[in-house]
Amino acid sequence: MADRIPVSAHAYPWKISDVVLFPAFAAGGVIEWLFPLHIPFLPAPLRWTLGATLAALGVGLIIWSKRALDAAGQPSLPGTPTTRLVMTAPFSFSRNPNYLGALTTGLGGALLVNAPWLIVAGLVAGAILQVWMIRPEEVYLRSRFGAEYADYCRRVRRWL
Repeated sequence: MADRIPVSAHAYPWKISDVVLFPAFAAGGVIEWLFPLHIPFLPAPLRWTLGATLAALGVGLIIWSKRALDAAGQPSLPGTPTTRLVMTAPFSFSRNPNYLGALTTGLGGALLVNAPWLIVAGLVAGAILQVWMIRPEEVYLRSRFGAEYADYCRRVRRWL
């Protein structure tokens, strides 16, 4: 039965974005400590304001998307079947607001502490999330919801 729909997008409970994000940002922090760089073109007050704003927006986006999933009775952790698409709230402008929020929070933190290697780590983490988390989720949702999901993908971008 090759066309059987999987029970969930990720069968393993440990297959969560934290498994990608925490090691990536930790590695970025170690590289920053060993080979420090600085962002010379942003004065500190502007960098702090921008960093704090991005970090707050990222956390807010995560909270908003988790609440939207909860309100719709849909899971945000692996191993639980998705029974309907959530296309409202932050899901109306990003198909992956949780990942976007986490990366935005990381970028904000990198600006706050003036650590360009953390920005690089965030970009690498985003690419890994794209392949390891997002693509399997898209395959699952496409197999589960067919034309409804295809239409949603035409209307809403993957990231922003």
